Amino acid sequence: MSKSKPVQSKEDTERLRKSLLSIGVDKSSVEELISSRELSRAIVPIYWKDGIVLKANSFWLPTLPEFLKDFTREFPDGQVRWDTDYHGEKPGDGDLAISVVFNYQGDDQGDHWSPKPDTPEEESYYRMIKRSTFKGDKAVPATRIIHGR
Repeated sequence: MSKSKPVQSKEDTERLRKSLLSIGVDKSSVEELISSRELSRAIVPIYWKDGIVLKANSFWLPTLPEFLKDFTREFPDGQVRWDTDYHGEKPGDGDLAISVVFNYQGDDQGDHWSPKPDTPEEESYYRMIKRSTFKGDKAVPATRIIHGR
């Protein structure tokens, strides 16, 4: 199994900081994550909702800038947001996650919905997730870095 690659350069750290802020992470949490010695092992659940079912995966946080670039290219009408009120499938998931909406649409009445991605889009998403999966030992949940639990 390959080891995780730490965020090394100031440029990498700054790209990650901007990416975290762009998805709605508050500044103090961003600084907690960026300054953590455990950042290179930080993971967070990433999910999209298919009806009432959450399709959740474990996401390696240092890969966020590249993931956002790929996601924006593949799903220009989509959204990636930080969710501080996550209720995961496993107790260890914590209360933090990344929420994905593939094609955020609205009507004239202000109602919003996200149609399910088609099969090629879903396959593309899972390829992105596979590239953003932690491959090292001893992953650290982001909730533990931010909340100390």
